Amino acid sequence: MPNHSPCKSYRPVFLKSQGGWALHGFSKVVVGGLLLGSVAAFLASTSFLSDFILDRMLEIPVVVNPIAAATHQNLKSEAIADAKQKIDVIDSAQAVTSKHKASKKTDVTQSSDLELMSPLVDESSIAHVLDSSPDKALDLVATSPHFALDSSNHAEAQAIVVLGGGLTRDQHGVIIPNSFTQLRLLQAISQHRATGLPIFLTGVESPYMQKFLKSHGESAQWLEARSMNTCENARFSALLLQTLGGAPRVELVTDVWHIPRARWLFAMNGIETVAVPALLPGDPTPWWPDVRNLTHTRRAVHELIAFTRDRLFGVVGCREIP
Repeated sequence: MPNHSPCKSYRPVFLKSQGGWALHGFSKVVVGGLLLGSVAAFLASTSFLSDFILDRMLEIPVVVNPIAAATHQNLKSEAIADAKQKIDVIDSAQAVTSKHKASKKTDVTQSSDLELMSPLVDESSIAHVLDSSPDKALDLVATSPHFALDSSNHAEAQAIVVLGGGLTRDQHGVIIPNSFTQLRLLQAISQHRATGLPIFLTGVESPYMQKFLKSHGESAQWLEARSMNTCENARFSALLLQTLGGAPRVELVTDVWHIPRARWLFAMNGIETVAVPALLPGDPTPWWPDVRNLTHTRRAVHELIAFTRDRLFGVVGCREIP
């Protein structure tokens, strides 16, 4: 009876062949996977991979949905006409009041009419949306931070839209915007002080974002606090901007990895955007490995997958109305 030793049935990882050692069978796959994993880990710990992903996404053209854009334009025209009509009515009422100033009864009646109509004009006013140079003195020397972008090509924007980036708790357990959101808000403050454009906050984080702005001496003109993701940010912001008379072009403030997908989603809802990238917490280092780069690579890969999914298979988890 042959004696089968356990050692004789063992197949070694390395086999000696022609005077050298060679990998055997499945071991080739294992070692090859380890080598590829090492290369991937090295690239992920540098800025090369995240920069490569971002560059490819930025090359994707962003075309505004013409139907949605036409809706904004029509509503803006209607809002302008409506506001002018109400102003004409008040001017006529003021003329009648002056003409019949001698009659106390008439004067009281016309004054009451003016008091009733004035709030209507204020409510329907779209100056904050259309006026790119409001009457507000700006002390640019005293403003902080000082990383506003060149606003020369942003002249036709109607508002600064800031996307929420999440919340966290401070050392006392108080809910506050996280580092991503805070840097976006600081960039929005800088843009607002440089351009005079009003600030529009979108996301469930908006109330906490507003507190942060007020702590820095600024305040958002509008808040949209129902959206739970980027698609809803774009959709609900577009709906609210429509009620304000439309804003077909806005400055969009978010982090650089988020910009390609966010701009595309806003374009699908008829809003043209000017990208205003905010600073990132822990800026990536160029070519040498750094643990901070892993965060940026993870962010870039997430956005690439989400962007590809949205474009090829449609947006999921996006409500139609707030």
